[in-house]
Amino acid sequence: MMRRCNVMQVEKYIEEFNKKTRKSKEAYDRIKKHVAGGVESNVRMIDPHPVYLTHGEGQFIFDIDGNKYYDLLCGMGSIIHGHNPPEIRQAVIDRVTKGGDVLGAPTEMIETYAKNVKKAFPSMELVRFCSSGTEATMNLIRIARSYTGKEKIAKVEGSYHGGHDYVLHALHLTEKYLDSDPNNPPCLPYGSGIPKYITENLIKIIPFNNYEATAEILEKNADEVGTVIMEPVMGGGGVIPPKDDYLKKVRKLTEKLGMVLIFDEVLVGFRIAFGGGQERYDVKADLTALSKIAGGGFQVACLGGKKEIMEAILPRTQGTAAEVEAGMTSAVQVGTYNGHPTSLAAGIKSIEILSRPGTYEHLENISDQLFNGIRGQLADKKIVGAVNNVGPLGCIYFDIEKADNWRATLALNEEKWMKLFYGGLTKGVYFGIPHPDERFFLSTPFTEEDIENVLKITDELFDDIKKGD
Repeated sequence: MMRRCNVMQVEKYIEEFNKKTRKSKEAYDRIKKHVAGGVESNVRMIDPHPVYLTHGEGQFIFDIDGNKYYDLLCGMGSIIHGHNPPEIRQAVIDRVTKGGDVLGAPTEMIETYAKNVKKAFPSMELVRFCSSGTEATMNLIRIARSYTGKEKIAKVEGSYHGGHDYVLHALHLTEKYLDSDPNNPPCLPYGSGIPKYITENLIKIIPFNNYEATAEILEKNADEVGTVIMEPVMGGGGVIPPKDDYLKKVRKLTEKLGMVLIFDEVLVGFRIAFGGGQERYDVKADLTALSKIAGGGFQVACLGGKKEIMEAILPRTQGTAAEVEAGMTSAVQVGTYNGHPTSLAAGIKSIEILSRPGTYEHLENISDQLFNGIRGQLADKKIVGAVNNVGPLGCIYFDIEKADNWRATLALNEEKWMKLFYGGLTKGVYFGIPHPDERFFLSTPFTEEDIENVLKITDELFDDIKKGD
């Protein structure tokens, strides 16, 4: 079971954190009177108070107290060019100057963006737009259900696919969950307010990297399950890469069973390769969700896939007169801000920059430098810990020797991660959010010298962590 954090063990870092972030504390006391929790999203809550930022520049972010941090949070994975990159900034300025507000009718920019996406993800024959990863997965599930005629979906335990009811399941490792069969995971809601009918009737849970159990569950439920959604690399539970051709095996199985396979590439698309997980692991999905990096730091999400499936969103005249009248012959996909011109301008430029020679070689080089450096430090200090990374996306699991599935991450040591997190804040590194299986990221402005500076800080922090063993 995960070792819960003893606040006393990290008290010295929290005391230093409080000293360095007095203005953030004052802001928190004011803002929480007007904004629930004092933050825009639950995951941004930090005890004893959030760090309120002012801006970012390149590989750094700055808070209202004037503190400067190496940014390994990268906008929850949305930033890969660093903050305020000149070319994206200029593209946005040009669009805003021309008229960057929502128009309510399409622009030719959607064609440019779609063509750029299809170069990276050839499986996305037709695309549509929305504003967030949550919307993208929600729409794709609806489209897949419309295409297959089957309501039930399968999702991976531990994988996060956004904040809608159909995917907020099997995300919280409770004692009840631990007592369950790992080869037949239960479907438990994550949080309150989710209808029991959805939990009990519309979702099956499958275990990542366990193909035999996955196959048994899908084959047993093939008459009801029409859609399988998963991340090519699990971002829920940290960073868990696929092993033993798991993705390819699931791809073949879903084809055999006539199920639609959705890859949620919101986190890894354009990050671990230009073509995301599908390029890196040579597996093509039926439908794909993109966001985060796809918007260049702005609110863009793109969903798409096979033409015959995506056409489920087009109004059709087939069906009974009553069905046609009620609009029941197409899967609805709408949104006021879909294809917002300013966001598309940023996204188009972001993808263009990523397509240039040398971009991913640089990201792989600095990623190897950082994560191999951390592995070496842990080994030298005899600190047990698994370090998983896929390119510029990684995670440290303290007290675990191997983390290749979600349940394995339960043995991690939360106290050690909290020392790394708060210690990093006091020394100028923003590792992520204070969750013990949190991911951290790299962006292109990082240099080898920057990585060496970060490694000097981790070396100091690991010394302190070792003293506590």
